[in-house]
Amino acid sequence: MYLRRLLTISVLIVATIVAVTLAPVVLVSAFVMSFFPKFKTTPQAMAFIYGFIGYEWIGLSKFAWVWMRYHDIEERMRKDRDIQFWWGRSLFEMGKRLFKLRIEVTGEDAIEGNCALVLCRHTSMADTVLPLLFFGQARAEGLRYVLKQELRLLPCLDIGGHRLPNVFVDRSGSDSAKAIKDVTELMQKAPADQSVLIYPEGTRFTRKKHQQLAAKHPHLKDQLERWPDLLPLRLGGVRGMLDANPGKDLVFLAHAGFEGSADIHDLLSGGWLNQHVRIHFWRIPFAQLPKDDPTEYLFAQWDIMQATAERLEQEVRQGTAAN
Repeated sequence: MYLRRLLTISVLIVATIVAVTLAPVVLVSAFVMSFFPKFKTTPQAMAFIYGFIGYEWIGLSKFAWVWMRYHDIEERMRKDRDIQFWWGRSLFEMGKRLFKLRIEVTGEDAIEGNCALVLCRHTSMADTVLPLLFFGQARAEGLRYVLKQELRLLPCLDIGGHRLPNVFVDRSGSDSAKAIKDVTELMQKAPADQSVLIYPEGTRFTRKKHQQLAAKHPHLKDQLERWPDLLPLRLGGVRGMLDANPGKDLVFLAHAGFEGSADIHDLLSGGWLNQHVRIHFWRIPFAQLPKDDPTEYLFAQWDIMQATAERLEQEVRQGTAAN
């Protein structure tokens, strides 16, 4: 862990020095590139990257201050959670301003109620903060995350993610039993005042990934045809969490509008610019959850996720056309 953090913080230091040194060149280059359709939002993308580096350093400073200043475990965790909310909100608001995003939330009644296991659609880098901000922070409560191990390469996520009760899982499948055990324990140990989040697709949806799954895993053909805008559920972790559920409801988060922001190329080409983002929640009370094998129940809810995603995407297109 310490070797990894030494490496990632060293990379951040080098990246900061390079970014500051090359700032004039980056500024001029970004302006010139913006005249080409494939790079029209390069200035916004570069501003976001510089802002991201800045927020990384501020976040690390905040974590260091909390570690030195607060010695009570509960108080330190509250402060670390405040930093988590601040970091996610700052990055989201920066992206919202730079790319002129419009956010609309429906199903707000599902945000209220008991703590929950939250299952979120995953299409973009940006949707990783949606549950944190529009569910966790909106309820002023902790939200435990199931995160991919690769995110430990970001120092703030690495330090903050390990200080708070989250789990970083290996998605390679090399030790699925351990990953399932870890996420099951995360759910099992979650107190009554904390919700838990998992992205049940396991990775961001793209058309390419959808097609690759169809080619490599013929047994998934029926599911892929059933959910053309989603990836099939990775059932092991979700089933383990439901089996260990101490009494939390189940909340689903669907969204549309971030499909054009899957990677860095979309940041440069305008995939985020003037985007209308729709977010929708729905809730199933704990008493209505199946007590036996939840597979078919989850598939039925994923049918709803597919239908909701289609509806939201259509509303996004209609809203874009109207503007």
